Amino acid sequence: MLSNPPDLTRFQKWHFLLWIAIGLYYFRFDNNGLVLYPHAADCLLSGKPLLPCEPLFTYPPAFAFFMIPFALMPTLLKNLLWYLLSVSVLYFSFRLCEYLTLKAFGIRFDTNRLYWFRLLSLALGLKFILAVLENQAYDHLILFFILLAVYGLMEEKDLWAASGIALAAALKVTPLLFFPYLLFRKKWKVFACGIMLYLFISFLPDFFFTAGGTEGTYFGRWVQDIVQPAIMGRQGPSASGFWQGENPLNQSLRSLVFRTAVLLDLASHFKTILYFVYTSVLLSLFLFILKTSPLKNAPVLDGSALVIGMVMLSPMSSKSHFIVLLLPYMVILAYLMTRQSQSRLLEGLLLLSFIFNSLTSKGIIGRRLSTALLLMGCITIGTLLILLIVALIAIEMTRSPERDLSILPERLNP
Repeated sequence: MLSNPPDLTRFQKWHFLLWIAIGLYYFRFDNNGLVLYPHAADCLLSGKPLLPCEPLFTYPPAFAFFMIPFALMPTLLKNLLWYLLSVSVLYFSFRLCEYLTLKAFGIRFDTNRLYWFRLLSLALGLKFILAVLENQAYDHLILFFILLAVYGLMEEKDLWAASGIALAAALKVTPLLFFPYLLFRKKWKVFACGIMLYLFISFLPDFFFTAGGTEGTYFGRWVQDIVQPAIMGRQGPSASGFWQGENPLNQSLRSLVFRTAVLLDLASHFKTILYFVYTSVLLSLFLFILKTSPLKNAPVLDGSALVIGMVMLSPMSSKSHFIVLLLPYMVILAYLMTRQSQSRLLEGLLLLSFIFNSLTSKGIIGRRLSTALLLMGCITIGTLLILLIVALIAIEMTRSPERDLSILPERLNP
Protein backbone atom coordinates (compact mmCIF):
# COMPACT_ATOMS: atom_id res chain seq x y z
CA MET A 1 0.00 0.00 0.00
CA LEU A 2 1.45 3.37 -1.10
CA SER A 3 4.69 1.88 -2.41
CA ASN A 4 5.75 5.23 -3.88
CA PRO A 5 3.43 7.94 -2.50
CA PRO A 6 3.53 11.56 -3.72
CA ASP A 7 5.54 13.95 -1.57
CA LEU A 8 3.36 15.65 1.04
CA THR A 9 6.21 17.39 2.84
CA ARG A 10 6.05 20.29 0.39
CA PHE A 11 2.66 21.19 1.86
CA GLN A 12 4.00 21.23 5.42
CA LYS A 13 3.91 25.01 5.73
CA TRP A 14 0.18 25.02 4.92
CA HIS A 15 -0.84 22.96 7.93
CA PHE A 16 -2.16 26.12 9.62
CA LEU A 17 -5.11 25.96 7.21
CA LEU A 18 -6.35 22.92 9.13
CA TRP A 19 -6.47 24.92 12.35
CA ILE A 20 -8.32 27.73 10.58
CA ALA A 21 -10.92 25.20 9.40
CA ILE A 22 -11.25 23.86 12.95
CA GLY A 23 -11.78 27.38 14.24
CA LEU A 24 -14.45 28.11 11.64
CA TYR A 25 -16.24 24.84 12.41
CA TYR A 26 -17.00 26.24 15.87
CA PHE A 27 -19.85 28.26 14.40
CA ARG A 28 -21.52 25.08 13.18
CA PHE A 29 -21.04 23.63 16.66
CA ASP A 30 -22.34 26.76 18.36
CA ASN A 31 -25.66 26.67 16.51
CA ASN A 32 -26.91 23.80 18.65
CA GLY A 33 -25.66 25.02 21.99
CA LEU A 34 -24.45 23.02 24.95
CA VAL A 35 -27.63 22.54 26.98
CA LEU A 36 -28.27 18.95 28.09
CA TYR A 37 -25.13 18.18 30.09
CA PRO A 38 -25.02 21.40 32.14
CA HIS A 39 -28.74 21.12 32.84
CA ALA A 40 -28.22 17.62 34.27
CA ALA A 41 -25.43 19.04 36.43
CA ASP A 42 -27.81 21.77 37.58
CA CYS A 43 -30.26 19.03 38.61
CA LEU A 44 -27.56 17.62 40.89
CA LEU A 45 -26.89 21.05 42.37
CA SER A 46 -30.61 21.46 43.02
CA GLY A 47 -30.85 18.06 44.72
CA LYS A 48 -33.35 16.72 42.19
CA PRO A 49 -33.55 13.19 40.71
CA LEU A 50 -31.92 13.20 37.29
CA LEU A 51 -34.62 11.55 35.18
CA PRO A 52 -37.63 13.59 36.33
CA CYS A 53 -35.50 16.73 36.15
CA GLU A 54 -33.92 15.99 32.74
CA PRO A 55 -35.63 13.02 31.00
CA LEU A 56 -33.24 13.12 28.03
CA PHE A 57 -30.14 12.67 30.20
CA THR A 58 -29.63 8.90 30.16
CA TYR A 59 -25.90 8.98 30.85
CA PRO A 60 -24.19 7.91 34.11
CA PRO A 61 -24.62 10.41 36.99
CA ALA A 62 -20.83 10.72 37.25
CA PHE A 63 -20.79 12.60 33.95
CA ALA A 64 -23.37 15.08 35.26
CA PHE A 65 -21.13 15.55 38.30
CA PHE A 66 -18.11 16.39 36.15
CA MET A 67 -20.21 18.89 34.18
CA ILE A 68 -20.98 21.01 37.26
CA PRO A 69 -18.40 23.71 36.35
CA PHE A 70 -20.15 24.18 32.99
CA ALA A 71 -23.52 24.61 34.72
CA LEU A 72 -22.15 27.71 36.44
CA MET A 73 -20.94 29.39 33.24
CA PRO A 74 -22.77 31.70 30.82
CA THR A 75 -23.80 30.08 27.55
CA LEU A 76 -21.15 31.69 25.34
CA LEU A 77 -18.30 30.77 27.68
CA LYS A 78 -19.35 27.15 28.24
CA ASN A 79 -19.85 26.59 24.49
CA LEU A 80 -16.40 27.97 23.73
CA LEU A 81 -14.65 26.05 26.50
CA TRP A 82 -16.38 22.79 25.58
CA TYR A 83 -15.37 23.21 21.95
CA LEU A 84 -11.76 23.93 22.93
CA LEU A 85 -11.81 20.91 25.25
CA SER A 86 -13.25 18.71 22.50
CA VAL A 87 -10.67 19.79 19.92
CA SER A 88 -7.82 19.37 22.41
CA VAL A 89 -8.92 15.89 23.50
CA LEU A 90 -9.41 14.81 19.88
CA TYR A 91 -5.93 16.06 18.97
CA PHE A 92 -4.21 14.28 21.86
CA SER A 93 -6.28 11.15 21.22
CA PHE A 94 -5.15 11.15 17.60
CA ARG A 95 -1.49 11.53 18.57
CA LEU A 96 -1.73 8.91 21.33
CA CYS A 97 -3.43 6.51 18.94
CA GLU A 98 -0.65 7.12 16.42
CA TYR A 99 2.01 6.49 19.08
CA LEU A 100 0.39 3.25 20.24
CA THR A 101 -0.06 1.91 16.73
CA LEU A 102 3.42 2.69 15.44
CA LYS A 103 5.08 1.40 18.59
CA ALA A 104 3.01 -1.77 18.54
CA PHE A 105 4.30 -2.57 15.05
CA GLY A 106 7.82 -1.26 15.68
CA ILE A 107 7.46 1.31 12.89
CA ARG A 108 9.26 4.59 12.32
CA PHE A 109 7.95 6.11 9.11
CA ASP A 110 9.96 8.64 7.16
CA THR A 111 8.40 12.11 7.18
CA ASN A 112 6.45 11.71 3.95
CA ARG A 113 4.96 8.34 4.90
CA LEU A 114 4.10 9.64 8.35
CA TYR A 115 2.15 12.49 6.74
CA TRP A 116 0.33 9.99 4.53
CA PHE A 117 -0.44 7.81 7.53
CA ARG A 118 -1.93 10.79 9.36
CA LEU A 119 -3.85 12.01 6.32
CA LEU A 120 -5.41 8.61 5.62
CA SER A 121 -6.23 8.09 9.30
CA LEU A 122 -7.91 11.48 9.40
CA ALA A 123 -9.86 10.73 6.22
CA LEU A 124 -11.13 7.41 7.59
CA GLY A 125 -12.28 8.89 10.89
CA LEU A 126 -13.31 12.38 9.75
CA LYS A 127 -17.05 11.67 9.67
CA PHE A 128 -17.07 10.54 13.28
CA ILE A 129 -14.75 13.34 14.42
CA LEU A 130 -17.12 15.93 12.94
CA ALA A 131 -20.10 14.13 14.49
CA VAL A 132 -18.52 14.51 17.93
CA LEU A 133 -17.95 18.23 17.42
CA GLU A 134 -21.29 18.98 15.78
CA ASN A 135 -23.39 17.10 18.34
CA GLN A 136 -21.42 18.24 21.41
CA ALA A 137 -20.96 14.56 22.25
CA TYR A 138 -18.46 13.45 24.87
CA ASP A 139 -17.41 10.23 23.16
CA HIS A 140 -13.97 11.71 22.51
CA LEU A 141 -13.40 11.49 26.26
CA ILE A 142 -14.24 7.78 26.15
CA LEU A 143 -11.77 7.30 23.29
CA PHE A 144 -9.03 9.15 25.18
CA PHE A 145 -9.47 7.16 28.39
CA ILE A 146 -9.52 3.85 26.48
CA LEU A 147 -6.31 4.82 24.69
CA LEU A 148 -4.85 5.71 28.08
CA ALA A 149 -5.78 2.22 29.28
CA VAL A 150 -4.22 0.57 26.22
CA TYR A 151 -1.08 2.65 26.78
CA GLY A 152 -0.94 1.45 30.38
CA LEU A 153 -1.36 -2.18 29.33
CA MET A 154 1.29 -1.94 26.63
CA GLU A 155 3.81 -0.13 28.85
CA GLU A 156 2.89 -2.24 31.90
CA LYS A 157 1.79 0.81 33.87
CA ASP A 158 -1.01 -0.67 35.92
CA LEU A 159 -2.33 2.56 37.42
CA TRP A 160 -2.66 4.19 34.00
CA ALA A 161 -4.49 1.13 32.66
CA ALA A 162 -6.84 0.89 35.64
CA SER A 163 -7.58 4.62 35.66
CA GLY A 164 -8.31 4.72 31.93
CA ILE A 165 -10.72 1.80 32.02
CA ALA A 166 -12.41 3.02 35.22
CA LEU A 167 -12.96 6.55 33.89
CA ALA A 168 -14.24 5.31 30.52
CA ALA A 169 -16.63 2.83 32.15
CA ALA A 170 -17.86 5.36 34.72
CA LEU A 171 -18.78 7.80 31.94
CA LYS A 172 -20.27 5.21 29.55
CA VAL A 173 -21.33 1.63 30.27
CA THR A 174 -19.84 -0.20 27.30
CA PRO A 175 -16.15 0.06 28.36
CA LEU A 176 -17.07 -2.40 31.13
CA LEU A 177 -16.26 -4.93 28.40
CA PHE A 178 -12.59 -4.40 29.28
CA PHE A 179 -12.97 -5.88 32.78
CA PRO A 180 -13.55 -9.51 31.65
CA TYR A 181 -10.64 -8.98 29.27
CA LEU A 182 -8.38 -8.06 32.20
CA LEU A 183 -9.38 -11.26 33.98
CA PHE A 184 -8.64 -13.33 30.89
CA ARG A 185 -5.21 -11.70 30.56
CA LYS A 186 -4.62 -12.30 34.30
CA LYS A 187 -4.16 -8.60 34.99
CA TRP A 188 -5.33 -9.04 38.57
CA LYS A 189 -3.91 -5.79 39.92
CA VAL A 190 -5.33 -3.72 37.06
CA PHE A 191 -8.71 -5.42 37.43
CA ALA A 192 -8.96 -4.89 41.20
CA CYS A 193 -7.75 -1.29 41.04
CA GLY A 194 -10.03 -0.57 38.07
CA ILE A 195 -13.12 -1.93 39.84
CA MET A 196 -12.43 0.16 42.95
CA LEU A 197 -11.84 3.31 40.91
CA TYR A 198 -14.94 2.63 38.82
CA LEU A 199 -17.17 2.33 41.90
CA PHE A 200 -15.59 5.39 43.51
CA ILE A 201 -16.15 7.55 40.43
CA SER A 202 -19.66 6.18 39.87
CA PHE A 203 -20.74 7.06 43.41
CA LEU A 204 -19.12 10.52 43.42
CA PRO A 205 -22.48 12.33 42.98
CA ASP A 206 -23.85 10.47 46.01
CA PHE A 207 -20.93 11.61 48.16
CA PHE A 208 -21.99 15.24 47.69
CA PHE A 209 -25.68 15.28 46.77
CA THR A 210 -28.93 13.59 47.77
CA ALA A 211 -31.88 13.30 45.40
CA GLY A 212 -34.85 14.60 47.31
CA GLY A 213 -38.08 12.61 47.21
CA THR A 214 -36.47 9.35 46.08
CA GLU A 215 -34.99 6.31 47.74
CA GLY A 216 -31.57 5.00 46.88
CA THR A 217 -28.55 6.60 45.26
CA TYR A 218 -28.12 8.48 42.00
CA PHE A 219 -26.02 5.62 40.66
CA GLY A 220 -28.47 2.95 41.86
CA ARG A 221 -31.45 4.74 40.33
CA TRP A 222 -29.59 5.12 37.04
CA VAL A 223 -28.88 1.37 36.93
CA GLN A 224 -32.52 0.62 37.71
CA ASP A 225 -34.11 3.17 35.38
CA ILE A 226 -31.71 3.13 32.41
CA VAL A 227 -29.35 0.16 32.39
CA GLN A 228 -31.78 -2.61 33.30
CA PRO A 229 -34.50 -1.58 30.78
CA ALA A 230 -31.87 -1.27 28.04
CA ILE A 231 -30.50 -4.74 28.77
CA MET A 232 -33.93 -6.34 29.12
CA GLY A 233 -35.36 -4.51 26.11
CA ARG A 234 -38.27 -2.88 27.88
CA GLN A 235 -39.44 0.70 28.33
CA GLY A 236 -38.09 2.33 31.47
CA PRO A 237 -38.89 5.62 33.19
CA SER A 238 -36.82 7.47 30.59
CA ALA A 239 -38.99 9.16 28.00
CA SER A 240 -36.41 8.68 25.27
CA GLY A 241 -36.55 4.88 24.81
CA PHE A 242 -33.45 5.37 22.69
CA TRP A 243 -32.79 1.64 22.28
CA GLN A 244 -36.17 0.76 20.79
CA GLY A 245 -37.68 0.83 17.31
CA GLU A 246 -36.26 1.48 13.86
CA ASN A 247 -34.27 4.61 14.65
CA PRO A 248 -31.92 5.06 11.64
CA LEU A 249 -29.45 6.93 13.85
CA ASN A 250 -28.96 3.80 15.94
CA GLN A 251 -26.27 1.75 14.21
CA SER A 252 -25.77 -0.87 16.91
CA LEU A 253 -26.36 -4.57 16.35
CA ARG A 254 -29.60 -4.34 18.32
CA SER A 255 -31.13 -1.97 15.80
CA LEU A 256 -29.91 -3.96 12.79
CA VAL A 257 -31.27 -7.22 14.24
CA PHE A 258 -34.61 -5.56 15.01
CA ARG A 259 -35.03 -4.23 11.47
CA THR A 260 -34.00 -7.57 9.98
CA ALA A 261 -36.41 -9.48 12.22
CA VAL A 262 -39.28 -7.18 11.22
CA LEU A 263 -38.38 -7.51 7.54
CA LEU A 264 -38.38 -11.32 7.76
CA ASP A 265 -41.57 -11.38 9.84
CA LEU A 266 -39.66 -12.71 12.85
CA ALA A 267 -40.39 -9.86 15.24
CA SER A 268 -41.82 -12.26 17.81
CA HIS A 269 -38.41 -13.97 17.97
CA PHE A 270 -36.45 -10.72 18.13
CA LYS A 271 -34.97 -11.24 21.60
CA THR A 272 -33.92 -14.81 20.87
CA ILE A 273 -32.19 -13.74 17.66
CA LEU A 274 -30.60 -10.74 19.37
CA TYR A 275 -29.15 -12.80 22.22
CA PHE A 276 -27.82 -15.32 19.71
CA VAL A 277 -26.09 -12.52 17.78
CA TYR A 278 -24.70 -11.03 21.00
CA THR A 279 -23.37 -14.43 22.03
CA SER A 280 -21.77 -14.88 18.62
CA VAL A 281 -20.02 -11.50 18.85
CA LEU A 282 -18.77 -12.19 22.38
CA LEU A 283 -17.50 -15.60 21.29
CA SER A 284 -15.75 -13.99 18.32
CA LEU A 285 -14.05 -11.48 20.61
CA PHE A 286 -12.97 -14.28 22.94
CA LEU A 287 -11.47 -16.27 20.06
CA PHE A 288 -9.75 -13.13 18.76
CA ILE A 289 -8.15 -12.40 22.14
CA LEU A 290 -7.15 -16.04 22.44
CA LYS A 291 -5.48 -15.81 19.03
CA THR A 292 -3.49 -12.67 19.86
CA SER A 293 -2.13 -14.03 23.16
CA PRO A 294 1.35 -14.88 21.77
CA LEU A 295 1.83 -11.44 20.19
CA LYS A 296 3.83 -8.69 21.86
CA ASN A 297 1.49 -6.02 20.52
CA ALA A 298 -1.63 -7.81 21.79
CA PRO A 299 -2.98 -4.85 23.87
CA VAL A 300 -3.33 -2.66 20.77
CA LEU A 301 -4.92 -5.41 18.68
CA ASP A 302 -7.19 -6.45 21.55
CA GLY A 303 -8.17 -2.83 22.21
CA SER A 304 -9.09 -2.45 18.53
CA ALA A 305 -11.42 -5.44 18.73
CA LEU A 306 -12.92 -4.47 22.08
CA VAL A 307 -13.87 -0.93 21.01
CA ILE A 308 -15.71 -2.45 18.05
CA GLY A 309 -17.45 -4.77 20.48
CA MET A 310 -18.44 -1.74 22.55
CA VAL A 311 -20.30 0.03 19.76
CA MET A 312 -21.82 -3.17 18.40
CA LEU A 313 -23.13 -4.49 21.73
CA SER A 314 -24.41 -1.13 22.97
CA PRO A 315 -28.22 -0.75 22.86
CA MET A 316 -27.69 2.59 21.13
CA SER A 317 -24.75 3.62 18.94
CA SER A 318 -25.03 6.87 17.01
CA LYS A 319 -22.38 8.38 14.72
CA SER A 320 -20.40 10.10 17.46
CA HIS A 321 -19.98 6.80 19.34
CA PHE A 322 -17.96 5.42 16.44
CA ILE A 323 -15.10 7.84 17.11
CA VAL A 324 -13.48 4.87 18.90
CA LEU A 325 -12.88 3.31 15.46
CA LEU A 326 -9.89 5.61 15.13
CA LEU A 327 -7.77 2.95 16.88
CA PRO A 328 -8.60 -0.01 14.59
CA TYR A 329 -8.40 2.29 11.56
CA MET A 330 -4.81 3.24 12.44
CA VAL A 331 -3.90 -0.37 13.20
CA ILE A 332 -5.12 -1.45 9.77
CA LEU A 333 -3.37 1.41 7.96
CA ALA A 334 -0.08 0.83 9.76
CA TYR A 335 -0.18 -2.85 8.89
CA LEU A 336 -1.05 -2.29 5.23
CA MET A 337 1.54 0.47 4.78
CA THR A 338 4.35 -1.75 6.05
CA ARG A 339 3.71 -4.91 4.07
CA GLN A 340 6.06 -5.93 1.31
CA SER A 341 3.44 -8.09 -0.41
CA GLN A 342 0.28 -6.04 -0.44
CA SER A 343 -2.95 -7.71 0.62
CA ARG A 344 -5.58 -6.79 -1.94
CA LEU A 345 -8.24 -8.51 0.16
CA LEU A 346 -7.57 -6.33 3.22
CA GLU A 347 -7.37 -3.18 1.12
CA GLY A 348 -10.64 -4.04 -0.61
CA LEU A 349 -12.39 -4.69 2.70
CA LEU A 350 -11.07 -1.41 4.11
CA LEU A 351 -12.34 0.49 1.07
CA LEU A 352 -15.74 -1.20 1.36
CA SER A 353 -15.90 -0.34 5.06
CA PHE A 354 -15.02 3.28 4.29
CA ILE A 355 -17.81 3.45 1.71
CA PHE A 356 -20.36 2.07 4.18
CA ASN A 357 -19.17 4.20 7.11
CA SER A 358 -18.22 7.54 5.59
CA LEU A 359 -19.60 7.91 2.06
CA THR A 360 -23.21 7.33 3.07
CA SER A 361 -23.61 10.75 4.70
CA LYS A 362 -26.57 12.89 3.69
CA GLY A 363 -24.18 15.67 2.66
CA ILE A 364 -22.71 13.37 0.00
CA ILE A 365 -25.61 11.28 -1.32
CA GLY A 366 -28.66 13.20 -0.07
CA ARG A 367 -30.91 12.75 2.95
CA ARG A 368 -33.32 10.23 1.39
CA LEU A 369 -30.70 7.75 0.17
CA SER A 370 -28.62 8.23 3.31
CA THR A 371 -31.59 7.42 5.55
CA ALA A 372 -32.38 4.34 3.47
CA LEU A 373 -28.81 3.07 3.83
CA LEU A 374 -28.81 3.81 7.56
CA LEU A 375 -31.98 1.76 7.90
CA MET A 376 -30.07 -1.05 6.20
CA GLY A 377 -27.38 -0.72 8.88
CA CYS A 378 -24.60 0.57 6.64
CA ILE A 379 -22.38 1.76 9.51
CA THR A 380 -23.02 -1.45 11.45
CA ILE A 381 -21.92 -3.50 8.45
CA GLY A 382 -18.93 -1.24 7.83
CA THR A 383 -17.83 -1.63 11.44
CA LEU A 384 -18.16 -5.41 11.34
CA LEU A 385 -15.93 -5.34 8.26
CA ILE A 386 -13.30 -3.51 10.32
CA LEU A 387 -13.48 -6.25 12.93
CA LEU A 388 -13.00 -8.82 10.17
CA ILE A 389 -9.92 -6.97 8.86
CA VAL A 390 -8.34 -6.74 12.31
CA ALA A 391 -9.03 -10.45 12.83
CA LEU A 392 -7.38 -11.33 9.50
CA ILE A 393 -4.37 -9.21 10.47
CA ALA A 394 -4.09 -11.03 13.80
CA ILE A 395 -4.27 -14.40 12.03
CA GLU A 396 -1.55 -13.40 9.54
CA MET A 397 0.70 -12.11 12.32
CA THR A 398 0.39 -15.25 14.42
CA ARG A 399 1.24 -17.38 11.40
CA SER A 400 4.37 -15.46 10.42
CA PRO A 401 5.23 -12.76 12.99
CA GLU A 402 8.84 -12.51 11.81
CA ARG A 403 7.71 -11.49 8.32
CA ASP A 404 5.30 -8.84 9.54
CA LEU A 405 7.50 -7.22 12.17
CA SER A 406 11.14 -7.69 11.25
CA ILE A 407 11.88 -7.35 7.53
CA LEU A 408 9.71 -4.38 6.63
CA PRO A 409 11.70 -1.72 4.76
CA GLU A 410 9.81 1.08 6.52
CA ARG A 411 10.71 -0.28 9.96
CA LEU A 412 13.74 1.80 10.86
CA ASN A 413 16.10 1.39 13.75
CA PRO A 414 15.73 4.06 16.46
